[in-house]
Amino acid sequence: METIHRSTVPLMQRSDFWQTHFGNVKGFSTFEVVIFTTMGQFCEDYHGGYWEYCTLSNGGAFIYPDLNQEELTLFNQHNGNEANVSCEAAGIAVCLMMYSLWSFQTESDILVDRFYQLRDYAAQHPERSAIFHLID
Repeated sequence: METIHRSTVPLMQRSDFWQTHFGNVKGFSTFEVVIFTTMGQFCEDYHGGYWEYCTLSNGGAFIYPDLNQEELTLFNQHNGNEANVSCEAAGIAVCLMMYSLWSFQTESDILVDRFYQLRDYAAQHPERSAIFHLID
């Protein structure tokens, strides 16, 4: 598998992020706030903050909280799994869970694609074991 590279979206292009990557999906305009809320449900230490928007060289996209913490503890109440992860890995895990859920709710091929693109990136991430433990 070819290495997938992540790029941070420049501030001036952030306003187009959701439209560009999810624009044909019903309800895409709510994705951001739902991801923020879900992070709060999975992480007791998360109380809002700045998020980075990222694109992947395979066409994927995701966001993660850019907090002044090296590690966050996430607990998935749906499967009982817990892991200590970086902010980036936390964002990957939450986005994977939400993309999967939304792909079933909307029956959107775009969300299926975004899920697999992000999953492929997660599979090569240094914290892949913790990410997949959380979403299992």
